[in-house]
Amino acid sequence: METMRTLLDRSMQLLCCLLFITMVGVASWQVIARYILNDPSTVSEAFLRFSLVWLSMLAIAYVAGRREHVSLTLLTDKLTGAWKSAFEMSIEILFIGFSAFVLLYGGAQATANSMSQVYPMLDIPKGFLYLSLPLSGAIIITYSLINCVSIYRGCLRTRRLES
Repeated sequence: METMRTLLDRSMQLLCCLLFITMVGVASWQVIARYILNDPSTVSEAFLRFSLVWLSMLAIAYVAGRREHVSLTLLTDKLTGAWKSAFEMSIEILFIGFSAFVLLYGGAQATANSMSQVYPMLDIPKGFLYLSLPLSGAIIITYSLINCVSIYRGCLRTRRLES
C-alpha cells in the first residue's frame, strides 16, 4: 500500500509541478507579448484559465489524499485509540462519498454534457475542462481508500500493543 501511495504522490507532484511551470512560462509570454511586443496573446489567457482549473483540482486531490487539508481538529485531538480511528475512518468515508457523488458522478455528467461545446480560444471541447472533476474525484477516492487501510492497520497495531 505504501508503494502505491508513494507512486501516486510522486505522480501528482510531478504533474502539478509541470503544469505550474508551464503556467509560469505561458504567463511570462503573455506579459512579454502584451507589454514588449504590443500584441497580446488571447490563447495564452484562455490556456491559463483552463490550466488553473486543472491545477486547482489536482492540487486539491493531492492535499486531501495526504490529509493535509484544512480541518477542525478540535474533536480528533481529544479522542484516542479506537474512537480516534473510527472518527478518522468516518471522515475518509465521507470523502469517498462526496468524491463519488459530486466529483465522479457530477463531473462525468458535466463532462458528457459539454463535450459538444467548443472552448472558443483553444478550439477544444469544453468537456476537457470539466474532465478535471471526475479525475480528481477518482484520485481522492484512491487516496481515501489507501488512508482507510492505513488507519485500519494503525488500529490493529494499537490493539496488539495494548494486549
